[in-house]
Amino acid sequence: MEPRFTPAEVELLLASRRAEQVPRGAHGFTIAEATDPKNQYAFKVTSVVDYAERAKHWAIKEHEERFGENSGSEYRLWRTELATPTVL
Repeated sequence: MEPRFTPAEVELLLASRRAEQVPRGAHGFTIAEATDPKNQYAFKVTSVVDYAERAKHWAIKEHEERFGENSGSEYRLWRTELATPTVL
């Protein structure tokens, strides 16, 4: 019976799994990259608007204004859905 994956494919999968285990900061870079003094001025930051996060924030704010700050909004799960899918 022929193997399902080639040795190269298995090695690629294992390397990917190892890479997933490397600690990363919220910015997505590994901690080693983020704390390396050689990279102190090497990072470029750009800003984009996360419209899904903004809509969720507005919904939470509206909920708290309507029901009060102690309404338990921090214990709710706030599902964000795309109301009208965009065509890419």
